[in-house]
Amino acid sequence: MKMKAVIFWMMVGWLVVVATVGGQEVAVDELTGLKMAPGWELVRNNCVTCHSAKQFLQQKGTRETWRSVIKWMQGRAGLWPLEAKVEEEILNYLEANHGPGKEFRRAPIPANLMPVNPYASAARKEAEEKEKKGEIQRVKP
Repeated sequence: MKMKAVIFWMMVGWLVVVATVGGQEVAVDELTGLKMAPGWELVRNNCVTCHSAKQFLQQKGTRETWRSVIKWMQGRAGLWPLEAKVEEEILNYLEANHGPGKEFRRAPIPANLMPVNPYASAARKEAEEKEKKGEIQRVKP
């Protein structure tokens, strides 16, 4: 009985670390949850360095949406400048693996149409102060 349980859980574990991309099975990195498709290492090395992959694994967006997220992070969140080739490969990965898909219902609401956030964090307030002092340059998306 124990052997059957071990085999069962091994099979479940294997299913967890395999995803399907374009009809082909693609392994999933156990640490980050990223599909190990072309460009995944660049995403891991440039995106998961600062935050968990969970921050974007459930997100969907067009190539331009992802580009605006990168530009926003460069202007507001301290993401370093990316070489053009690296940025394109990251965008290729995000577009292929986190593109709109069938369940994408509408474009995100532009920030200027959103209400003011009454719960702005201390980190955001600090970044805004640094921006006013010229210590941070804002990059428009």
